[in-house]
Amino acid sequence: MSEVNLQKPAITLEEINFQTLAEDAPVTLWLTDIHGNIIFTNNQYKNFIGREKVERLGGKAWFNALHPDDRDYCLTVFKDAFETYKPFTMEYRLRRRDGEYRHFIDHGEPYIDGHGRFAGFVGSSTDITEQKLSEDELKKSHQELTQYNYEMNLINQLNSYLQVCRSVDETYPIVSYYAEQIFPDCTGALYLFNDKKTLVESMTTWGIIDDIKSAPVIAPDDCWSLRQGKEHTTLDNDGRLRCKHVGDGISTYISEPIIAQGEMLGMLHIEFNTAKHKVGEEKTYYVESRKRLVKITADNLALSLVSLKLKEALQSQSVRDPLTFLFNRRFMEESLEREIHRCARAQHGLGLIMSDIDHFKKFNDDYGHDAGDLVLVEYANLLKTHFRSSDVICRYGGEEFIIIMPDIDRENLIKRAAMLCQEISSLELLYQNKPLPPITESFGVAYLHNTLIEKADIIKRQILLFMKQKIMDGIRLWFLLQSLLVFNQVVC
Repeated sequence: MSEVNLQKPAITLEEINFQTLAEDAPVTLWLTDIHGNIIFTNNQYKNFIGREKVERLGGKAWFNALHPDDRDYCLTVFKDAFETYKPFTMEYRLRRRDGEYRHFIDHGEPYIDGHGRFAGFVGSSTDITEQKLSEDELKKSHQELTQYNYEMNLINQLNSYLQVCRSVDETYPIVSYYAEQIFPDCTGALYLFNDKKTLVESMTTWGIIDDIKSAPVIAPDDCWSLRQGKEHTTLDNDGRLRCKHVGDGISTYISEPIIAQGEMLGMLHIEFNTAKHKVGEEKTYYVESRKRLVKITADNLALSLVSLKLKEALQSQSVRDPLTFLFNRRFMEESLEREIHRCARAQHGLGLIMSDIDHFKKFNDDYGHDAGDLVLVEYANLLKTHFRSSDVICRYGGEEFIIIMPDIDRENLIKRAAMLCQEISSLELLYQNKPLPPITESFGVAYLHNTLIEKADIIKRQILLFMKQKIMDGIRLWFLLQSLLVFNQVVC
């Protein structure tokens, strides 16, 4: 075995000055006495707080540098530690010599003197600011992702309802309901163009309705968003970029056009009621995130609305007469069956008025088919203004018209028919700047009530049969129905 020479250390443990090591340690070290007074801090601590402050304030320098919101917490932790002699850990914010607050974590351990008595705490302080920032960023990212998922879920729910709507009008309360959840603490409105594309009208609003600063009806030129065909945002710009349709009192809002297949359908307008409480980068970030959400919502609305408009157009073509835009025979028969069943269930009265333009063929022969079309259109317009929106006005055949009137009594039914007779007698039409001869009509009236549901189909067939017979007869007498009894009634 070869001999190994072990060199003697250049310095022994006894010769080491532990205070010197503590002073120059790369971490912040401190020591307290039994009363909690700080009796030792190292250079790391002094350099952080500022040597002048430490020399001037002594042990109070640490407490003076504490963030005001953290002082009570730290004192509570210290008090508990000195009462129980137990190790402690605490987090707080401490002001650096340049004024910046940094996050620290302290670990304190009780130490015992040579007589076995508690003599105070020894501990270290570690700057965890970067770690806290990373944790905050991660937490913020998680919150943003959670919020994004929540908002996308709401938009998916909105789309789910919009896809099963049967008309554009059905979408308004749905849009209002979900917009309140997608944009909480905001006030907003959905604007759509009218049929002539001359005005943009508010179809539904949400939020604090009384506080909305945007006008209910606006001209397209009054909105920067509609002019440019892209999003327009104001952010505390003292009104210089404010749209004309937005009044005073709102400094931050977004207007996003609703565009589908190259067609501008309207605009989504969002006013931020709480944005005024945000400042600086927080406010800018908030508005930017809302802009993305408004864009997503507007795009989804655009697809749903254009689909519904197309569906409505196709539906209208299938149930409307192309000349008069009244309901056609197919829709009349479907409505008649539905209303007879409703009448039977609710025990409400159901009225029908049938009219036939007299000698219409001769009218066409003498004045031409364009004049005949004019008569049909003007007579249809008269019917639209004369009856309720709940009444179903139909063009049954060439010059035959039928009005289905739900929930009406017999007296009002006869009165309506008589008033229609009077208005027709005073109707004056011009064709090519020349007056046309007076128009006369043959009328019939039917009234139905106290009907049994099982008899509804029989009554429908009987009514349609009478219609065909009376149209062929061309007479002025028609019928009143009560259950299955038929009566004659002169109307006009």
